[in-house]
Amino acid sequence: MKKKKTKGYFLSLGAGKNQLPLIHAAKSLGLEVASVDKDDKAPGFALSSLRIIESTHEYRRILRAVAENPLPTPILGVGTRSFGKATFSTAYLAEKLRLRYASTEAVICFSDKKVLKDTLEPKGIRVPKEIPLTELKAKSKSFPYPWIAKPSQGSGKTGVQLIESDSDLKHISNIPSPSKNKKSKVPAKSTHTESWILEEYIGGLECTVLGLIDSHDFHLVSLSLKETTNFPPFLEAAHRLPFPLKELEGEIKMQCRAIVKATGLKNCPFVAEFRLDKNGEPVLIEAAPEVGGEYLADVLIPGYSGYDYFTNLVQLLIGEGIEPPPSSLEISKKLKSQVRFDVPPRGISVLKHWENFPAYSSETLLFQQNLKDLGSKLDTSLGNETRTRVLCIKTKSSGSEEEWNGSVRNRMKAEYDVR
Repeated sequence: MKKKKTKGYFLSLGAGKNQLPLIHAAKSLGLEVASVDKDDKAPGFALSSLRIIESTHEYRRILRAVAENPLPTPILGVGTRSFGKATFSTAYLAEKLRLRYASTEAVICFSDKKVLKDTLEPKGIRVPKEIPLTELKAKSKSFPYPWIAKPSQGSGKTGVQLIESDSDLKHISNIPSPSKNKKSKVPAKSTHTESWILEEYIGGLECTVLGLIDSHDFHLVSLSLKETTNFPPFLEAAHRLPFPLKELEGEIKMQCRAIVKATGLKNCPFVAEFRLDKNGEPVLIEAAPEVGGEYLADVLIPGYSGYDYFTNLVQLLIGEGIEPPPSSLEISKKLKSQVRFDVPPRGISVLKHWENFPAYSSETLLFQQNLKDLGSKLDTSLGNETRTRVLCIKTKSSGSEEEWNGSVRNRMKAEYDVR
């Protein structure tokens, strides 16, 4: 892409290492950067002309800080690599500064899984069937197991629990009792009944969508196969390209466009996860107006398709035209790539040792990083943060993707002391 130099500032909510690709992209377009982070040693501050030491959740304080620091050129865009409350702050600031981003109303809809499901289901978008919390106490179950219990506003797989039988219900924590909520004298809006979702478990193939929404137009950047652990909270173990069921790509695109239309999203990043039901139909599991983590946007996508995700995201946010992502038909059929994580065994363990990954001559190792130190105590119930290392690799070998994936997985070895 020919990068157009533009005079002005880009406001980055976050200056930590995960935010660096966004900051670098803004600077490559000729923008000055104003960064916000509560850590005064955040690495992004070294690249920023204006440093605001503040939590990214404190949107009013950030707005005041921007107002109190007159800049020589205007703020042209605002964005974040983060999630949750930082996304709301970004939307709020965009509205106040009259910049491009999803509306606060749309972000609020996506921030609560229950609200999102209630918004999408009437529009014909398939989501998992919700199970009433009264089923927790019912002697005769109206909905067959397995079920999934998850917090409405959770992230990173934290708190996700699998219920396969009546006996599992005795070990499920945190879900409020329907009978207790009925007796509570606290007003309905203040109770925690809606803080949890109980729904059917969809056990089929899973995929991750990354996209960009320019105005209201959805652009598919990548559709990757996702591997998770077979135990809750279903930690993400790998993201693989290409997606094997190419015949579903068009349908998933249509689903994403329908989600964008139903929620009114515009001018923002987009990430979603789908699972295939027993009939092979895609069911939406999660979606958010966020970049998403997992090294997809900054490592896997540019390494696989050559698409510069973050430069295009900044272009979108400052109102410049973006380069459309390449079609999967434009990419060599021999090319295969993946991000893979080392996941500890279920439960509590200590990381004792890992072996260096032996890459073959036909492979290109795009990235690798240790996420935990040797001796770290790990608890898989805490979700994705428990994973110990990550690598991204690609190849043009003539073998099948499944064979190559098995080889990569088997070469990534570690030793754990299970407690």
